[in-house]
Amino acid sequence: MTLSLDPRQRAMLAAMGVRVWMPAAPALHTVTTAPTAPAPQTPPARPMAPAAPARPVVPAAPVTPAAPSVVLKALPAGLAEMDWPALEQAAASCQSCGLCETRQRSMFAFGNPLATPARTDWLIITDPPSTEEESAGELFLHAEGELLQGMLQALGLSRQAAGLGAHVTMAPVLKCRVPETRNPLPEELQPCRSYLERQVKLLQPKVIVAMGRWAVQSVLSATSAQTAALPLGKQRSQVHRFADTPLVVTYHPKSLLHAPKDKAKAWDDLCLAHSLTQG
Repeated sequence: MTLSLDPRQRAMLAAMGVRVWMPAAPALHTVTTAPTAPAPQTPPARPMAPAAPARPVVPAAPVTPAAPSVVLKALPAGLAEMDWPALEQAAASCQSCGLCETRQRSMFAFGNPLATPARTDWLIITDPPSTEEESAGELFLHAEGELLQGMLQALGLSRQAAGLGAHVTMAPVLKCRVPETRNPLPEELQPCRSYLERQVKLLQPKVIVAMGRWAVQSVLSATSAQTAALPLGKQRSQVHRFADTPLVVTYHPKSLLHAPKDKAKAWDDLCLAHSLTQG
């Protein structure tokens, strides 16, 4: 027994993904046709010529940064004894790696205090500045900045002017931006680590928080190449040291926007850093 469905009903079922079986229509009459002549024989197809052998695929050469057109120089003499203004000026005119060619400004440090640094409770070391951060002259822009600011405020901290408690100073692991088409190179990270070490000596932070893959890798490689090579997830939840200062590592706020499940982990890391400043 079959259902008699009109076109509208069949269209509704099709929209719901229901397929309806339709019986073949009965033949009304039989037509007898005269036998047709056999189709003419076609000549056999000519064999095709063998295909030419495929050319081997040659992998593209890796993209490497062009050699700098400026003559690179050693780190300035006396860097380990410089005061804050002299160190900032040295970083602004540094020519120890090829990034000086595309530098628009030096991203030395931000937050409070700056020109006359006193002891700061927190020093946040972050990944190399982006093109937008360099243009704005500020770190942690837009939603990532709002996220970080909210977590700091929850701990009674502020990266802006004093008023919410202890001082927070921020410094990128590289003072110059890296072209966004590639990752920072070891020969770029190494010179800037010397600037970071001097910044730590001058600021005397109670704790350092490294945020992001490159910040973490650079500061940990100063003490343990084996630890620096681990994934960030295996480096967190413990206290390391950089320039004789307690160090906690965590995710960059930008990565937390893409992986919200890691926000709770980052909050735990900040709480660990906060506990090191108490007492």
